[in-house]
Amino acid sequence: MTACLKLLFFCLICATAVMAKKTELATDENKDFVAGYLARLLINEVPFPGESSYKSVEDSKIAMTQILWVINCRRQLIPAGYRQKQVANVKSNDILDIITAGGQCDGFFRDEQGRAAVAPRVEKRFKYLQLIARQGGKPGKFTTLLNYGKGLAAAYVEGGIEQADRFAGLSIIKTTLVTGHAYAWMTDKDYYSPGGNFVFIPDSLSGSLGGNRFYTLKKKVDDK
Repeated sequence: MTACLKLLFFCLICATAVMAKKTELATDENKDFVAGYLARLLINEVPFPGESSYKSVEDSKIAMTQILWVINCRRQLIPAGYRQKQVANVKSNDILDIITAGGQCDGFFRDEQGRAAVAPRVEKRFKYLQLIARQGGKPGKFTTLLNYGKGLAAAYVEGGIEQADRFAGLSIIKTTLVTGHAYAWMTDKDYYSPGGNFVFIPDSLSGSLGGNRFYTLKKKVDDK
């Protein structure tokens, strides 16, 4: 192999490695990886200071907690009358499967090798937020939110959610009987809706958090 070909081969290897790093977080799905992947979801889905839907640190924190509750409910709190596949688009107790199920969490997916991965824009924003957090002096709002998301994810992987689910006790919205808990969230715009049996949680019940609208499920007639 000539020197030029060797150099070209080396460049191709490096380019491939860089491309992989843009989407793959790791190949080993251990607890640290799962916590890191989950943290990226929680952090990616809420606004930080300076972004259009940002209201406060507390609002974004609560939104992260409720997003985690949605993931948890889809994983192990499927209400009577529903199948997990209907609610989560997957049948699994693996949190990575819940997150990467088709059409559920934009930018989070399984790659061709079946590994949990994220879109380049997700990792780019995550690193950008970390960069801003490091530029400040004492810990500020960015650091607080990043640490909260990471801590929430790590605690969940280790044992569950300590924070309360504010939607757990929902039983009726207007005239519609509902199951309680939230099972979906979407960007809080009128033109977004999960459809089906998902029920819009109104502002009067704190259904809008961190720029997201949360949805519970219609109670099935046979759900006593």
